[in-house]
Amino acid sequence: MNTLLKQIDNLSREEKIQLIHYLTRQIENKYPKTESENLVDFFQNSPLAGVDIDLERQKDLDNHQLEL
Repeated sequence: MNTLLKQIDNLSREEKIQLIHYLTRQIENKYPKTESENLVDFFQNSPLAGVDIDLERQKDLDNHQLEL
């Protein structure tokens, strides 16, 4: 990793910009954006779909009422 960072330090400003553009294209190609038609599609296609998440609010430790 240190060798890579040293090599990047030796790049010119233009070469660093080109490297950023190249890496950005690689990331975009690996993870293409998907356009959901609606909110339901968005959540159904989410990586968290099917995960059991507890959304119940926990009570206060001293059990006093809170106004929301």
